[in-house]
Amino acid sequence: MLLQELGERLVGKPYIALAELIKNGYDADALKVTITFEPKEHRIVVDDDGHGMNLDEFTAFWMRIGSTHKKKKRISKRFERLMTGSKGIGRLAVQFLARDLELQTTSDEDTSTRLIAKINWEEAVKVANLTDAFVEYEEMKGNFEPGTKIILTDLKHPWKEELVEGLAREIWALQPPFRTRFAGKSADEARKLYEKAMQEKGKLSESEKRELRNSFTTKFNSSEKNYEQIFNDQISAILDIWHAKLVGKSVDGKVSATIEFNGKEPIPINYEIANCTLKESDFEVRVYHLEYRQPRNIKVGEARDYLQAFGGVRVYDGGFHLPYYGGPTNDWLEIEQAHAHRLSKSKLLPEEIQLDEGLTFLPTTSRLLGVVNVDTAKESELEILVTRDRLKDNSAFRNLRDVVRWALDFYAMQEKARQLSMAKLTAEVEKPKVQEVHEVLEMYRKEIPAKTFNKFEKDLEKVVSKVESESEQTAKQVGMLGSLATVGISSLANQHETNRQFRIIDDIVADMRNLERGIANPSVRNRLKELREEIVDWIKRTRATNALFSYFGDAGNVKTRRRFLARRVLEEIKGQITPFERGATLNISRVYEDLLLPEASLVEWSSVFQNVLLNAMNAMVDSRKKVVDISSSKKGNNREILVQDTGSGVDLSEAESLFQPFQRRLKISNERRALGFGGMGLGLTIVRLIARNIGCKVAFVKPEKGFSTAFSLTWREK
Repeated sequence: MLLQELGERLVGKPYIALAELIKNGYDADALKVTITFEPKEHRIVVDDDGHGMNLDEFTAFWMRIGSTHKKKKRISKRFERLMTGSKGIGRLAVQFLARDLELQTTSDEDTSTRLIAKINWEEAVKVANLTDAFVEYEEMKGNFEPGTKIILTDLKHPWKEELVEGLAREIWALQPPFRTRFAGKSADEARKLYEKAMQEKGKLSESEKRELRNSFTTKFNSSEKNYEQIFNDQISAILDIWHAKLVGKSVDGKVSATIEFNGKEPIPINYEIANCTLKESDFEVRVYHLEYRQPRNIKVGEARDYLQAFGGVRVYDGGFHLPYYGGPTNDWLEIEQAHAHRLSKSKLLPEEIQLDEGLTFLPTTSRLLGVVNVDTAKESELEILVTRDRLKDNSAFRNLRDVVRWALDFYAMQEKARQLSMAKLTAEVEKPKVQEVHEVLEMYRKEIPAKTFNKFEKDLEKVVSKVESESEQTAKQVGMLGSLATVGISSLANQHETNRQFRIIDDIVADMRNLERGIANPSVRNRLKELREEIVDWIKRTRATNALFSYFGDAGNVKTRRRFLARRVLEEIKGQITPFERGATLNISRVYEDLLLPEASLVEWSSVFQNVLLNAMNAMVDSRKKVVDISSSKKGNNREILVQDTGSGVDLSEAESLFQPFQRRLKISNERRALGFGGMGLGLTIVRLIARNIGCKVAFVKPEKGFSTAFSLTWREK
């Protein structure tokens, strides 16, 4: 049972255990791993086309817990891949997934034999050495493909969508973003190409080694079709989180292209390469900004490592990858050279579209994923060298480079312009020109009866006065939001730095714990322990506060607008504000499970509900009974979410003024305020601004019996 507990603690989650099996296939030089997921049948199959195992290898490595052969030999035996495992407990973690396992494997050194072994994990994990456990196996004779298939049955955990997504998130970095020389080929074909190269040259070139190392794909099959979609979306998520995308096609030097910033409309561009001897080419290049939190739960560090391995702009000749062009270290576009020489002006762009220091915004090669397609069979000047791994450096090749670099240089100018526009962004609201309205009215005075004219003039004056008042208020609010936006940006930067400081404090706490063990004096040791526990408690509370801003750090939460389930959003917000409940009960059970909120981003809904609920928590500080109740109602096409609390209450005759900036009615003692209760009086102003933008109305209304305050958010379904 100790080994069982060890496996579960080291793995922790079912999708991590399953990922270990896929990584085993990668370590076995597989080109493809197929995962067949059948949740209704309680069955998972992992099938790889790697080098497989014979009986001796199965006994020595797979069946022995804590085997360190991967640790001793850090690269795979054939394709020289960096091993992904080292502890030798990955196979033990499989018992975390299922009670029964069947393993079928054929070694590439003897394809006439297939080993089939069956293991009952509940029996196997009771012994220290799995070779001491009863394992039913047989060796079949025939003609088999090399590889290993693992069949898991009687699964221990129900698999839901989040676990499928977690599996893809664990293994996405193993799979290259582009097709390789060996893509689509079987492992046997790849090995034959490998052996042929070894016979002809005695060793593989670095580019050939890289091609084989990077030739790995995963395929996910499931009877639950939405699971396939979830897996495929996450496994290719890196291709969707680009900052900008450049797409173009050149014919005889004339290029039609677009540049698109994520979430914005594509910008068309047309340019021409002078004296071009290149007939035709096309390209797609994606630019990445890997700062702060990335969408789709991709960690910044993993994304950077991925681009370091697979980044750069690759060249394909008639669909065949020219191995020389790949990886961020290959600077055939002379991007790194431009950075090294600190070039600030493009040699390709016309003067009228260049910006001062614009080329300094040229992305580095390690921030690019790109493909360029040519066909040398149709070109008279573009030639492949005899090594067949690169193009001859002649005028046609330089034309190809300029076709792509022109677009990248143009991107740099656009990025500089975007930065300038964001820095100078202001919003001005023009007041209605009352005098011009009166002048037009005066032109038709004689044609309008005097009584009608006078009434119309008075009514118009009232309307114009109201519009002017609203315009002035809007101008003030826009100015306020500009300041808040600046504060928000600073808050995100501060959050990023705070997270880094948390990690440092965690290390200090660990050092304090080690220091305690070496102190003989009990009183000193206990005092140090008390201090450490106080710090741990403070970190916990501060992290919870910091988590309130987590939505704002995810670009997807800011950009993606759709209709979310109200109950699910409120559950998420409830979790965020848990540290601030201060003994209060928050009930959301009266919100319809199928109620959809109006279309908006998670950041907008987070801002609305966080402000409203935190206001409710503050209002109940001195209340004996602390309850916040959220309910929903439907009347025809009208929808309402009602937030009620047992706090200090709101005077409905003055409630409207609370939506104005810096207005507060909640009286809090200095002692309470020193503890962090209360705010600046901007929360409800922000709530109303966001609500209007979403298409909702907000107001304080008469509460139900037992509550003192009721906040209403309403909208009308189309």
